[in-house]
Amino acid sequence: MNIIQKTVSWLETKIEDSIKNEEIVQFTGYSFYHFHRLFQKHVGMSLHEYVRQRRITSAANKLIYTDTRILEIAISYQFESQESFTRAFRKVYGLPPGKYRTLMRTLLEEKIFEEVERMEGWFLSGTNSESYEMRRDIENVLKGNASGQLRSIGEVAKEGFGTVMQQFHAQEWLGKRMKLSCFIQTKDVEGAAGLWMRVDGKDGDTLQFDNMQNRPIKDTTGWNHYSVVLDVPPNAGAIYFGVMLLGAGEVWMDEFTLVEVDEKTPSTNMMMPENMPSKPVNLNFELELEYK
Repeated sequence: MNIIQKTVSWLETKIEDSIKNEEIVQFTGYSFYHFHRLFQKHVGMSLHEYVRQRRITSAANKLIYTDTRILEIAISYQFESQESFTRAFRKVYGLPPGKYRTLMRTLLEEKIFEEVERMEGWFLSGTNSESYEMRRDIENVLKGNASGQLRSIGEVAKEGFGTVMQQFHAQEWLGKRMKLSCFIQTKDVEGAAGLWMRVDGKDGDTLQFDNMQNRPIKDTTGWNHYSVVLDVPPNAGAIYFGVMLLGAGEVWMDEFTLVEVDEKTPSTNMMMPENMPSKPVNLNFELELEYK
């Protein structure tokens, strides 16, 4: 886990607490100015904006699922007054907190959301896709009104996996280095979960690939930020990406971004020569292998 991910995990425990710049400096070991730039570069927003968005999203969830007074919610999420909370909330959700609470509860009572659980633009795949399901989740959300969820159902083969994914033409990205990022949360993942991306040639051969195999997400984890970085060669034809789940468990995903980066951002391509052994190994099949 890198310093950005460690900080995001720490911030998730401080959503209802006051966070001073001095605490951030002490936790990260960087000057505040330097870390602010680092966070902005990797996450795509400032640290304070991330905290503010998480507070507003958490407040929205509390408005829907509890009867806590709006003023108490505002104070608990470090807003100076109900008025300042209302202004910030309206900017994100387009409604004042009271009207938002009434509307969302009405929609839930009328089961409107059950009709729109389908994740538009995404499809389910994998070696054992029948053992998994994907859906929109309106309760466990990083930002806004919904996140995507992939979870196992019933018995899951030990080496089986499911994935939610998309695919698109590579034309607009030819010759560029791409960084795919999103926020992921997991629960009871017995195998591994991870963000993945693959670049295929026009002939169907895989040119670049990363599925976070060397940095898997396991067990139960809070929301955190993950990225993969791949080059798109001139002969690329298609790009695929998604989130995979190996074995049983649940994984949530939210706020995907896909941006071009320069060569200063290291590639995570697992097919690079430096990720290959320097010579053949275990040619007589007697070498004991360790599986982590």
